[in-house]
Amino acid sequence: MLLSADHPLADAEQLRPADLRDSTLWTPAPLHRLDFLHRFADRFGIQRHTAGTNLGLDQVLAYIADHPECFYLLPADGPPPAVPGVRSVPLVEPTPLYAWSLLWRPGSTHPALPALVHAFTQEARRRRWLEYDRHRDWLPVEPT
Repeated sequence: MLLSADHPLADAEQLRPADLRDSTLWTPAPLHRLDFLHRFADRFGIQRHTAGTNLGLDQVLAYIADHPECFYLLPADGPPPAVPGVRSVPLVEPTPLYAWSLLWRPGSTHPALPALVHAFTQEARRRRWLEYDRHRDWLPVEPT
């Protein structure tokens, strides 16, 4: 997770999703169009959000650096950005598992989906993304 170096929680070694309740989630589109982020915000009581257009990571980082009330979810195993004014802080207890929730679309028949899932599976094994622990990690629940 990324936040401004001026964010009140910027000096934390790690944060729980519930710690972000008083912060603003920045999203790359309106929240109602982003299922994973919408469920994340609902589950952890994050009431404030703001949407922008994601024209690349540099723009997102600049926005986060300039808005100390905001945070942005970014995959945890990526390299932390070396940008002045932005901090990367891991989310724990639970850790949101993002990549698989994006792929989980029962009934999808797109012809490229099997190859995409296979590539992600190989990368997941290499990076240990498949080590889901329901006591440590968070995935959105399918709607009933």
